Amino acid sequence: MGTLSPDETVVLVAIVIAVAVGAVIAIRDWLANPFKYPYMVIEVDVSGRRTPDSKDVIDRVISKPRMWERIVEHERKVSAWKTRCAETIEASGRITERRKRQYAEVLDDEKGYRFVCRRTQTRYKQVNYKRSSYQVRVKEKELAADYEWLVRRHARLSEIGFEATLREYTMKDQRRLMTPALRRQIMERDNYTCQICGKRMRDGVGLQIDHIIPVAKGGRTVPSNLQVLCSKCNGSKGDSM
Repeated sequence: MGTLSPDETVVLVAIVIAVAVGAVIAIRDWLANPFKYPYMVIEVDVSGRRTPDSKDVIDRVISKPRMWERIVEHERKVSAWKTRCAETIEASGRITERRKRQYAEVLDDEKGYRFVCRRTQTRYKQVNYKRSSYQVRVKEKELAADYEWLVRRHARLSEIGFEATLREYTMKDQRRLMTPALRRQIMERDNYTCQICGKRMRDGVGLQIDHIIPVAKGGRTVPSNLQVLCSKCNGSKGDSM
């Protein structure tokens, strides 16, 4: 066998290096973890709320029909992913035990659903002595839950008609939940009209929001237990109780 020329030597070395690199990559890919847990990340806007309760945030999200449909559909995708993982493990031959360990490492059902709370903040910048504002989205916190916990919570919310969060529904001081937004919602729903005498006041002056079942008797501050009454009818109702 003759001696290789310098050019042939360079080519041969390049081929050997390429084969070695390819082998290393193949081994790395063969041994690497092929599994990646399919988390569902849900963005939640908490702008305008002061340090919202974590469970309140989740309750409001899963009370929305479309969002709940998305969560249920995603859980089907998680189940399909687990089936594919099982098939991969079964077909892994001599590294079956390694694949089982790798699957166990990424399996994270307890934190499968992540709720990322973001708040819009106004910031300012100054250019050429002129101050202008701009808005940024800031991540405040991230919450995590498993599907079974969400299912149980959704069932409890369904029992109260999704009218409040579970914390709000069980609060002792129900009157604290009468916010300006809720007051406006009931006014608009009842068309600014007293539900006893039928008197309508479009400006809302002289109208009050009444608890149908009084708070003192266990009534809740939820839309189904609220109605618009004029001050006269509300006073008469109080006198007759």
